[in-house]
Amino acid sequence: MNNPSPTVQYRRSPWTAAALSLIMPGLGHVYVGALAQGLVWMFFWGIVCVVGLVFLSFPSAYSWTIGCAAELCGVVIWLAAAVDSRRLALRCKSDYEPKDYNCWYVYVLLLLIGTGGCLAYALHVREQLLQPFIIPTADMYPSILPKDRLIAVKNAYQTADPQRGDIVLFVYPDDRRIFYIKRVVALSGDTVEVKSGNLYINGAELAREAIGPVTMTCGNTTSTGKVFYENNNGAKYRIFISQEKPAADFGPITVPKYDCFVMGDNRNKSSDSRHFGSIAVTSLKGKFEYRYWPITGGAHWGTIQ
Repeated sequence: MNNPSPTVQYRRSPWTAAALSLIMPGLGHVYVGALAQGLVWMFFWGIVCVVGLVFLSFPSAYSWTIGCAAELCGVVIWLAAAVDSRRLALRCKSDYEPKDYNCWYVYVLLLLIGTGGCLAYALHVREQLLQPFIIPTADMYPSILPKDRLIAVKNAYQTADPQRGDIVLFVYPDDRRIFYIKRVVALSGDTVEVKSGNLYINGAELAREAIGPVTMTCGNTTSTGKVFYENNNGAKYRIFISQEKPAADFGPITVPKYDCFVMGDNRNKSSDSRHFGSIAVTSLKGKFEYRYWPITGGAHWGTIQ
């Protein structure tokens, strides 16, 4: 008499289900046989993430609030999917019979489909809408510090012209592989001159308001000087004038048509249009408006002034 063959058991592991859902919401549900539920989790997670990226691509506080809220919902869905898939795995019987879609290549295919759209849109956002940058130098001190992490709004000048006071991203004229960050101080047709460390636009010296003496430390370099508020035709921003190396006189020159003149806020230690000339407006690749790191509170985090 033949003995019956033992039954092969395919118990669903709760931790495997949770791990798959952490890789992508919905995969853990597919693993435990809940294909329809898994596809629903994938769909809503993908929609929420894309909606968040869409709103984050618009340079306004209102859009950013909605975008951040949507991305937070995406995190909640991501965690909830892991918890729910683990719950379903615990309820599975020990004699679970694998479905046709319970194989590794189906999981990989679903992962590619589910994340492919989000990844493609994220790359589109990076190239056309938003891109993060780490600032390596103190050229924009005191407004921006070395190692600050900023967001460049790359579509800012598609429908608008640069204005005095804008902090812009542009391609370095002498090396197209390098991006620079500076502040626009003059526009097409303006006359620019620097005399005794003071900036003159169209023959008028820009008004300054002293804030106080400071000591700036960048790596092993320390500079002592003063911080001022500079008023440039209604645009008010801070600049730093160091005592160690006075700025050389410059100009006067007239900014060519379709160009703008850029300078660093660290006036005596910045390589800018005084050295490489004015910048074509078509070379502007974006506008810096937001600082996302470090999160230190106060004026140092959030909108750049």
